[in-house]
Amino acid sequence: MIAEIHNDRALRYLGALLALAHGLAALHWAVSQPLAAILAPENWPAICWPFFPTCAEFHVFTPAVVQAVLAAFGVFSLVTAGLFLAARTTLAWLSLAALAIVKLSIVALDFRLRLNQHSMTAWLVAAFLLVPHKRRVIPWLLVAIYFWAGVLKLTPEWLNGSALYGRLPLPSALLAPACAYVVVLELVLIFGLLARNRWLFGVTLAQLLLFHAISVPVVHFFYPALMVLLLAFLPLARAIPPPPLVAPRWPAVLTVTVFSGLQLVPLLLPGDVLLTGEGRLWALHMFDAPLECQAWLTPHAADGQPGPALPLRVAFLSNRIQCDPLVYASAARGICAHNPGRLRPLDLHLQTRRAGEAEFHPVIHAVDVCAQPLAYSLVGHNPWILDGRASVPPQPGVPALRGR
Repeated sequence: MIAEIHNDRALRYLGALLALAHGLAALHWAVSQPLAAILAPENWPAICWPFFPTCAEFHVFTPAVVQAVLAAFGVFSLVTAGLFLAARTTLAWLSLAALAIVKLSIVALDFRLRLNQHSMTAWLVAAFLLVPHKRRVIPWLLVAIYFWAGVLKLTPEWLNGSALYGRLPLPSALLAPACAYVVVLELVLIFGLLARNRWLFGVTLAQLLLFHAISVPVVHFFYPALMVLLLAFLPLARAIPPPPLVAPRWPAVLTVTVFSGLQLVPLLLPGDVLLTGEGRLWALHMFDAPLECQAWLTPHAADGQPGPALPLRVAFLSNRIQCDPLVYASAARGICAHNPGRLRPLDLHLQTRRAGEAEFHPVIHAVDVCAQPLAYSLVGHNPWILDGRASVPPQPGVPALRGR
């Protein structure tokens, strides 16, 4: 693996780009997503990943420590990029692996840190570090990422433009056609990135760069900047002749098959995946449809009678996980753990609807969640998550949160 990178200047450039992608993540955590606040001990409850339900025990870092770690992480990414450019390939390979492990460890500390940017980078870094014949594997994987992002956009909400939570610099009359064209770009035209014809490749790349530039008002800087970094490898690979080595297709086919298979996991689970969120931990989680949800706790008096609804609010949620049942199950566990033995029975409720619908759909109706914590299974259906098919009116006094 290391020899292949060392003997190919284009792959060394790719290693530098992937290292810089980690520095971009550090910048995002420093200026856009408040990592220091999310991990601060006083900002409970922590929202834990299912594979790490005790993440709250590691929310012990002061903001100064988190900021120092981010600064060191950013510097380390620059050093790693420099090692690739200097052809110190073995050390650079180890440094990039260390960067990836540190980054994934940070993301594992709280589910609110989940972003497609991190999962896409992890896929590409894993392929770069571990899969042979990278000149073929990386372009195929990039195309697969765009393709499945396009599949997720096959919803009425995306096609009419209502899925966007920011304004594009386009006249309103062009919004729906532009959204439809993005689907065509990601599902069909994207294969131009693999074309041998340089004009077809160039036109496809130019459209992607324009798409990412226009999307900045909607998704801010992190995603567009990351994709520009990753796409930069493709013209470099064409400009720099490869070593005289025949690259078989099987590593690329296998990588793309595994990646694509995981995108199908949500389709294997019951209910409306937009409401239940089940299976999405295995797949990309991009734009689909805007949701609104109400989450609340119902305390019970000593005589067992239910009390008034207590709105359940969780800070620092991004739009795409604002209505995820996993978030509220973890929040309820955190509340119970923070008040051991001091709470009367609490019921947890979550109901969600697509934006514009009159009625909500029950997603969680769990009783006495402190005595019966809601464990989240990564494999298979969670019985406490309802299928979202029933309809109920809004819960009075509970604000509706907007997410995706």
